[in-house]
Amino acid sequence: MKTHIHMQVFLLICLFTSVLLMSHCKKKENNVKFSGKVINPGNNQPVGDAQVSLSSTSVQSWVYNSNFQDIASVNSNQDGSFEFEFEEQAASAYRIYIYKSKYFSNTTVINANDVTSESGYYSSFDLVPEAMIKLHVKNQTPADSADRILYKILRGAVSCPNGCPASYIEGLGMNYDTLITCKTEGDKYFLVESNITKGGGTTVRRDSVYMTPFDTTALNILY
Repeated sequence: MKTHIHMQVFLLICLFTSVLLMSHCKKKENNVKFSGKVINPGNNQPVGDAQVSLSSTSVQSWVYNSNFQDIASVNSNQDGSFEFEFEEQAASAYRIYIYKSKYFSNTTVINANDVTSESGYYSSFDLVPEAMIKLHVKNQTPADSADRILYKILRGAVSCPNGCPASYIEGLGMNYDTLITCKTEGDKYFLVESNITKGGGTTVRRDSVYMTPFDTTALNILY
C-alpha cells in the first residue's frame, strides 16, 4: 500500500516538474500595437469606413525581402480610429495604405526602429477628398495678335490620372479660349497665377476658388 502511495506521489512530482519546465522554456511573445486616426485635413474631420492595410518588409532565415508582405487589414471606425495588434517580427519597415472611394489614397512607410513592443506606434493620417474643376480661360478683351497669357496652378495640382497639371500653360492670340476639366483636392482652395501680356505691358493676377468635395466647381479667368 505504501509503495503504491509513494508511486502516486512520485508521478505527481514528475508531472509538476514537467509543467514547470515547459512554462520556463516557452518562448515569450511580444506583441506590437499599431493605432492611428484617419482625418480629412481640409476640415480636420474624421474619415470613417476607410480601408487601412498594414504590411512589412521582413528578414527570414537571415535573408532580407524588400517586398512588402501583408499583415492585416481593417476599416476605420466612425471617429476615424483604427488599430492593429500582432506578434513582433524581424521587420525593417512597415507600410500603411489607406483607401476610400472618392478620396486620394495615402501610402505611408514607417521605419521599424520607430516601432517597439513597449510603446507601439500611433499617428494621424490624411485622406483628402476628390473634387473636379472646370477652368475656363478666355481672352475676353483682345488687343492684338501678340496677346499672351501664361498661367500655372499654384495650389491644387495633383499627379494622378486626369489630375490638374503643375506645369505652365501658354495661351496666344486674340481668340484664345480653352476649357480644362481636371481632378483636384476637395475642401481646399484652388489657386491659379496668370501673367497676362497685352499692348506691350504685362500684369500678374491670381484667381482662387474653394473646392467643394465630391463636386465640380467652375473657375473663369477672363482677361
